[in-house]
Amino acid sequence: MTIEQIIILVLAIALAAAIIAAVAIYVKYRAQKKKTAAGARYAEEVVVKDGVRYSADASVERGGAVNVSHAEGDFVLAAGKTYRAEKDSDLLPGTYTALAANDAAHTFKLRVGGLVRNFSHGDTIVLKEGEEICAVSGSVILR
Repeated sequence: MTIEQIIILVLAIALAAAIIAAVAIYVKYRAQKKKTAAGARYAEEVVVKDGVRYSADASVERGGAVNVSHAEGDFVLAAGKTYRAEKDSDLLPGTYTALAANDAAHTFKLRVGGLVRNFSHGDTIVLKEGEEICAVSGSVILR
């Protein structure tokens, strides 16, 4: 083979690879566009670490709506169960952001220190050493 034939062969292979890549990108773009145009709801991407599912997106709100996600380090308050903030326990004393575990409910009730109060998705809660907290109206995520 001559030098010209080798150059033409290499260019033809590079062109074929570029066309295949362009078609793959176009197909992926069309699928994404079809998914968003349909307005359907799809589950967010998740990451699994040590057998626990975490959301890839840990934002509190998206587009003004409640975004329910589970990030590493979150503490889930089960409805009706009382937890105590203590050192060397799962629930440590400190500042938390209270998130609704249900994306349809923007507000929820928590019993903190014996008093039941209304909270909204994204409100801040400060738990001191030995303070008890209980989710009254439904499960709540503390981030």
